[in-house]
Amino acid sequence: MPFEGRGMRIAVLGGAGHIGSGVVRELSRLAPEVDLVVADKDLERAKSLCEEVGASPKQVDANDFSSLAEVLRGVDVAVNTIGPYYLYGAKVLRSAIKTGTCLVDVDDDYDATEECLSLHGEAERAGVLAIIGLGATPGLLNLLAKYGATGLEVEEIHTAWAWTGVDPEMGPAIISHYFHAITGEIVTYREGRWEKVKALSEPEVVAFPPPVGEQRVYHVGHPEPVTLPRYIHGVKTVTNKGTIWPSFLADLAKTFAEVGLTSLKELSLRGVSVPLREILVQLTLNLTDFAPPELLERAQEELEKLGEYSLGVALRAEVRGKEGGKRVRRIYGIVCPSAVVATALPAALGALGIARGGIEGKGVFPPEGIIEPRSFLREVGKRIEIFETEERWGKL
Repeated sequence: MPFEGRGMRIAVLGGAGHIGSGVVRELSRLAPEVDLVVADKDLERAKSLCEEVGASPKQVDANDFSSLAEVLRGVDVAVNTIGPYYLYGAKVLRSAIKTGTCLVDVDDDYDATEECLSLHGEAERAGVLAIIGLGATPGLLNLLAKYGATGLEVEEIHTAWAWTGVDPEMGPAIISHYFHAITGEIVTYREGRWEKVKALSEPEVVAFPPPVGEQRVYHVGHPEPVTLPRYIHGVKTVTNKGTIWPSFLADLAKTFAEVGLTSLKELSLRGVSVPLREILVQLTLNLTDFAPPELLERAQEELEKLGEYSLGVALRAEVRGKEGGKRVRRIYGIVCPSAVVATALPAALGALGIARGGIEGKGVFPPEGIIEPRSFLREVGKRIEIFETEERWGKL
């Protein structure tokens, strides 16, 4: 609840960045009365955004606890959008626990999620509520799965996503996250236990709502298989598979991963050791400067078919189980023309829910562990279309 004597104050860490600026704009739109703090390492960008939305700028260094603490103290809730989360998820969460600040983030790394969940006891003792992974994926996918599990003897949950790879505002963190997700062995959930599988293995074609349609997706390192089995009773299998578009970027990233270039091993360049992944991120950010024209033309044709959705995201959650002696399959789909909005909106709603007292608790939770899905998805549905279908079969 707001500190006595003033209104709600919410800080967005990384608030001038790709996703963070989206969270700031969503908070400003949803609750113009909130006192917003835009905290970012780039103070000039933060100031520019603050002029647009009427917020207060603050410089922050996520590698410096005193810098983080200065921002976190005195706010009702902080939204952490500083990535990649395998580097900064637990670090920022620990700072929030030490300062007694409730937190929301959009943590999309499976290993960072495991580490953050291990801090549940510390957060609970500190009286802090942290909701991790409250974006599009994870986030909306988790809540769709939880909603779809209502009333079912759940057996399987299959989540999938396809994400734009060409947003010009996209920074190095999101690219580094994708390379992390497709590297080595990652976590999935099969036959009632967590196990490791090779990233980018077991491809399958799944259907998203139009205009995205059918996409080939692969096992990726994501939080959904880590968290959903903890909160959906009886489920035996949980998967998460993903890809990016245009397809040549997905194919290129797959090749990079297969030959080991997405790893964190270091390469010496002119006497300076640089992680391979860091080199690859910079190459990707500047790919249009040296990619063959014919390759770029094919990518452009693919993007034109997507139209206004070329900078968007597609999500799919499939829940399988039994109800009343019949087998049931429920499928939920989202296609949003802005991947930023699809990520920022849930985070903003979660932060407001905590600040207003509508979401209560202490400890570290994924979305499905603390948020009632029906009402939350109804709010999301005011801005983003959500499709659903259900199949039942069995004896009359």
